[in-house]
Amino acid sequence: MGFAVLGFSSPPFPTGRLYSANGCSQSATNGGGAVENPIHKVKPTVAVPQYKWRLVIAYDGTHYAGWQFQLSPPTIQCLVENALIRITKLGREDLCFVGAGRTDAGVHAWGQVAHFVTPFNYDSLESIHAALNGLLPSDIRVRDISAAVPEFHARFSAKGKVYHYKIYNDTIMDPFQRHYAYHSVYKLNTAVMREAAKHCIGRHDFSAFVNVSRNDRVLDPVKTIFRFDIIEMVVFFYHED
Repeated sequence: MGFAVLGFSSPPFPTGRLYSANGCSQSATNGGGAVENPIHKVKPTVAVPQYKWRLVIAYDGTHYAGWQFQLSPPTIQCLVENALIRITKLGREDLCFVGAGRTDAGVHAWGQVAHFVTPFNYDSLESIHAALNGLLPSDIRVRDISAAVPEFHARFSAKGKVYHYKIYNDTIMDPFQRHYAYHSVYKLNTAVMREAAKHCIGRHDFSAFVNVSRNDRVLDPVKTIFRFDIIEMVVFFYHED
């Protein structure tokens, strides 16, 4: 989670860096720490101010092929990015739109963090916030938009993530829960599950979970699980005899 303040202008990226027309930072040293003259580059770069913005996004992933950008079938990143393109009049390479992590097809999120950059500042974020939600389908909503410091990165500034897995444990599945819970007809032993969960807490190597065929570029497969709670909830249905 990165520092950001809603309603305040985003500070521009610090000087001493060159930003190409696509809005992404590029190395601008010649090996000795001096900034090269952009005129001598094959692709000229210009020193322009860049402003960074942080989004908190909630979505029902039922009808989408996950977060990661692809045109067909549609993804969350693709739809949010297209809305930003329409509002800012910038291209995808200019926005550098990045999410904190990827969710698979059909997976939902309440607090997916993302960021994008613009070469111009916003004095007020209310209009762009309203415009984003106006362009997005009803199952995707930008909960918050705020200015971010230049060092903030949606993925690399994350301190942790919280996952919720729901199991509907009954003979007959509640049709209103079918998109949000896994249906298990077998009676689960929550006491045993809690004992097993204790073994998951701590630092572990998750290399075995990496999808090699999809070329998941996990920089460090060693992760720390801080909590693993098994919570049993009883659902009551009212009916008349």
